[in-house]
Amino acid sequence: RVISKTRCLIERTFGSIRRWFLGGRCRYRGLERTHTQNILEAMAYNLKRMPGLLVLEGVK
Repeated sequence: RVISKTRCLIERTFGSIRRWFLGGRCRYRGLERTHTQNILEAMAYNLKRMPGLLVLEGVK
């Protein structure tokens, strides 16, 4: 049960990246370029979530 809570959170994150930014496919060849693409997708994911997180932070 402890692992499933963490797994649910992480898989939801990757699922959102895949849905919003088509993250299941790599546009580039090579490990370095693919890594750069994944970092940019993670940054875009965080930017997309930021307004909702700021609103929640203000409520507390």
